[in-house]
Amino acid sequence: MPGCHYQSRIRESEKMNNNWISTADRLPDQREFIESYVRSAYAAEFLVTIEGADKATTLYYSQTGVWFDETGEPYKVVAWMPLPERYKG
Repeated sequence: MPGCHYQSRIRESEKMNNNWISTADRLPDQREFIESYVRSAYAAEFLVTIEGADKATTLYYSQTGVWFDETGEPYKVVAWMPLPERYKG
């Protein structure tokens, strides 16, 4: 099946980078977008690394491919991952 090898390599890369996904490899797909949107109830929110930053933060992702904060300020994101489930203790 075409593309399977490529997808397998991306998944392998994600495991090697502690589940961080490079924006050069891929962006959130429709399923990830919807799951994140439902969890946040405001917009699709993800854990991201911003270009030049020394620590991760959360940003929102639009279906037009823009990463932005709560004020609408856009950012250049180099890697992302879905937010973990909240603590239920």
